[in-house]
Amino acid sequence: MSNPKASGIWFGNTAWPSGRSPGAFAKDVFRLENCKTDREKALAFDTWLLRCMNRGPNLFQPAFGSYIKGFDPLTLFTSWAHNECTGWGWVAAEALNAAGVKARRAVAFASGHTFHEAWYKGLDGKEGWHAFDTFQGWYFLNDAGEVASCEELAANPDLVTNPRPGGRARLGHHPERSGVLHRYQVHDLLDVEQPVRGEELSFEAQPGMQFTNLWRPEHPELAMPVGEKRDGEQPGGPHCSISLYDEEGRPRYPEHLPYWRHYVWPSHKGNAVDNNIAGDDAVRYHGAGHLRWQPLQYGADVACEVHNAVFERGTVRPSGPRKHAEVWWRIRVPYLATYLKVEAAMDKGGGGDLVGFAISPDAGKSAHGIHWGPPKGRVMITLPPTQAPSLRGVREFWLRLDMSTQSPQSNLRVRGIHVHVGYQHNMNIQPRLVPGANELYLEAKHLDGVKLETEWNYTHPDGEKSETVALAKPGRAAKSVDPKIERPDDLIMRGVTLTCVPAE
Repeated sequence: MSNPKASGIWFGNTAWPSGRSPGAFAKDVFRLENCKTDREKALAFDTWLLRCMNRGPNLFQPAFGSYIKGFDPLTLFTSWAHNECTGWGWVAAEALNAAGVKARRAVAFASGHTFHEAWYKGLDGKEGWHAFDTFQGWYFLNDAGEVASCEELAANPDLVTNPRPGGRARLGHHPERSGVLHRYQVHDLLDVEQPVRGEELSFEAQPGMQFTNLWRPEHPELAMPVGEKRDGEQPGGPHCSISLYDEEGRPRYPEHLPYWRHYVWPSHKGNAVDNNIAGDDAVRYHGAGHLRWQPLQYGADVACEVHNAVFERGTVRPSGPRKHAEVWWRIRVPYLATYLKVEAAMDKGGGGDLVGFAISPDAGKSAHGIHWGPPKGRVMITLPPTQAPSLRGVREFWLRLDMSTQSPQSNLRVRGIHVHVGYQHNMNIQPRLVPGANELYLEAKHLDGVKLETEWNYTHPDGEKSETVALAKPGRAAKSVDPKIERPDDLIMRGVTLTCVPAE
């Protein structure tokens, strides 16, 4: 299998927390908020986790012949962008511990509700646990004015029913699901130990690959479906997401509103699977992303295996009659893939000519045929996430082209292949531009005969604008940008695109 021409790639904006991992995100929050103590870090992280995570259902990944729940904090935070309270606890514990703040995921035994607790010394000089329920949007203060622990809430429910000023007790979603009856019932708390994974995302690319992360949701039929496969399943919808305005018409979170305003869309009506209670309120979703690639333009150099195939001027053909030609390409995306589209153009051959495509999850040890038959001039294949086989939930797969002919006079030739891989990502941790100084950066650990470019596209009060950062050798390149705006919602982020091209 060939190696990618570029790897260890990441791009970002130092004025916005990194979306590379939960730990990297937390460290950047601490830096941006100029946090000095663990107390300041825990409070700042609580604010930013609510700003950049969505409420929504558990999603499932394919495994063991069916689908299973996933609780990988890296995936929960960077790809799905939403989960129920359990997922928020996984993300919080991973992020804080990876960033150097002692934290744990705490679960109320009877209700199953999950919180996270951070260990730090308060302004009163006492060290101890402090309970945050970022999912539902609260923490309560004890009589000393510090964030109370679960133990303190269990011993003194009056801290909740008669909250002390200065806490954050307003709930993030509708009162029907506010958890009023159990949000402080933590007397049967379970301390769940969660090892730190410390994993990070990165891109790898071959020449011609173009990755685009968009600040908009995917089309419902192409988004990752909710829950297990069953009748009535609907794709993509959050079930208790945060709407911008509360039941009294006030901004639900005024401090977050400038960051959320442009990135909400009407929610679909719920069902038994996603249990949506948002009605038609505008809520936040995960973002849409895609990889686009035309591998034949770069010949055998970007293929990982070639058998009995001849590449000529952006085309490929069998090396001769009665030779079965195979070409394999390895494709990797950093986020969870949702769908695949393949379009191919070809010359019609003679009798007995065949062309096929297959996908493999394991480097060709197994393969699923997605097309097979005589050349028709043009083939279009779409594998949505609800179809089997599909790319649902994978980050890496192999694409195979098969060609064969019986005729020495055959002119069988594939003239073009366009690969389009959709994926979903947390748009709230993508590197947006904000008021003041922004340092946009692009970095890569390995470049072999290629160069990279990133392009930020956004709508400014003065019109449509773009900012680019290019990288021609391993390391890091950066560009300083001041958009000359006063509020985050003075501009609308559209997308950021990473492109890999051959070096000149």
